[in-house]
Amino acid sequence: MENSNKVEKGRLIGQGNTAEIYEIPPDRILKLYRDGIPKEACEHEFYVTQNVSRLLGVCPKAYEVVHTDGRIGAIYEKVDGITMLKCMLAKVWTVRKQAKLLAHYHKEIQQEVDFQIYSVKDKLRFEIKKVTELSDSDKEKIFRYIDTLPEGNFLCHFDFHPDNIIINKERKYIIDWMTACVGDYKADVARTCLMLKYAEVPRISKVVGYVIKLLQNWIYQNYRKEYLRISGLTMKDIKKWEIPVAAARLSEWVPEKEKEKLLDIIRKYIDK
Repeated sequence: MENSNKVEKGRLIGQGNTAEIYEIPPDRILKLYRDGIPKEACEHEFYVTQNVSRLLGVCPKAYEVVHTDGRIGAIYEKVDGITMLKCMLAKVWTVRKQAKLLAHYHKEIQQEVDFQIYSVKDKLRFEIKKVTELSDSDKEKIFRYIDTLPEGNFLCHFDFHPDNIIINKERKYIIDWMTACVGDYKADVARTCLMLKYAEVPRISKVVGYVIKLLQNWIYQNYRKEYLRISGLTMKDIKKWEIPVAAARLSEWVPEKEKEKLLDIIRKYIDK
């Protein structure tokens, strides 16, 4: 359902690269997308959230797509709690436990779905085409490699990390489904591993950066170890997707230091 009427929004309670989040008392929020975010991306996120809520019950309810203040938005259920990342930062002694839970939550959503969205392979190809750091021949080599990888119909979040999980005493909610696709779930794990291992936080001091890197590595190691334990997979299985996932991530805004790490992974394959 799409509504073009002006929405009476409350206070701003959060914001990110793609949207601002406003309260709609008493129990809803407005996710108001920033200018430049394609309408199709917003509608895709709404559609996926609606269906994942129906099938798995792990995300807020999705009510309607709206147009207000000259922008597109969507109204969702307001959920109480804090992100898993904030919980980790507030109680660092729980990082090991939380990172293991992250692995379990990820495994839990990797289900075959009955609704139609684009595939992991199509998503990767689309993103890689936009990358300016790779030549056409480099891209073609990666595309040929993608063709050799497994198919699948498993739900992939493709931005699965501790800041996209809201937890409270009763349950957890997984949010931000704009990047969702279907395919081989190992691609989704490869994406999470790359983010946990290599993501850089810009504009911070060296001391703070060092502490964050230690914490980040701790999360990565415990997530990886637990996921492999409960899935029966090996890192070799996951790493099969590392090259195309790293290449596609270059299409996003990432700090230069992270970009160099990703390019190093890709060059080792390209130069073989």
